[in-house]
Amino acid sequence: MISIVRNKYGIPINDIFFSDNPRAVDGESPITFFVQARRPQDGFDQFKTSVINLRGDSGIIFNSLSSNTRYKIKRAEREGYTPSIAQRVTASDIDNFCDFFNLFAAHKRLPIANAAKLHALCAKNSLIFSAITDSKGDTVAMHAYIADSNLERVRLLYSASHFRERSNSEERNAIGRANRLLHWYEIESLGKAGYASYDLGGIPMKNDDPEKNAIARFKSEFGGEHVIEFNGIVCHSRLLQSGLSFARRIWA
Repeated sequence: MISIVRNKYGIPINDIFFSDNPRAVDGESPITFFVQARRPQDGFDQFKTSVINLRGDSGIIFNSLSSNTRYKIKRAEREGYTPSIAQRVTASDIDNFCDFFNLFAAHKRLPIANAAKLHALCAKNSLIFSAITDSKGDTVAMHAYIADSNLERVRLLYSASHFRERSNSEERNAIGRANRLLHWYEIESLGKAGYASYDLGGIPMKNDDPEKNAIARFKSEFGGEHVIEFNGIVCHSRLLQSGLSFARRIWA
């Protein structure tokens, strides 16, 4: 379990990841967000994700990937993309990641990266960054992971790639292949580093959004076991309990 405290709008917020039993956890702040708890409480929502077991032989894990993904990974290697991982993250690394991700978020009309959350995870040594560069040394994709060394689990928190900026479809496709290579490099490297589980960060519970469906298909190509966990909010004051809709807005 990982517990961090951050501030938003002047309100201390406690994020707790991977709790075995939320009922037994006392929050450190007026609002506690439980993320991927193993057991639910009243009002918690189901969260479905895909988890890859890193304990097996890497060759067997690679062969469990879809043939399309294996082909694209090998092609990206031939095309000269270079992946890397930072397991000891610095404040400067966080700034660089946020700059990269926020540009992606602007194109996708997504919320920007939560820098306070990243810094809080970094302070707990629970943050991993990865990146992949092209043959010119330009970064084309980056990922951020929550890392729980006790549970030997890593969980994708943010993923960004800049293929949407490219007008050339061949370049966009190449960056898509590079992103797959980055995932595979993480699977191999983090397994060797002692992690047992690689969590792809959630897959949609419903199939009514074409873009989410595309993300689900992408993640399914890496195999893994579907797992149901639970997300929820616990407010430790009556005033905030009555404003749960506000609490949900400030979670991100």
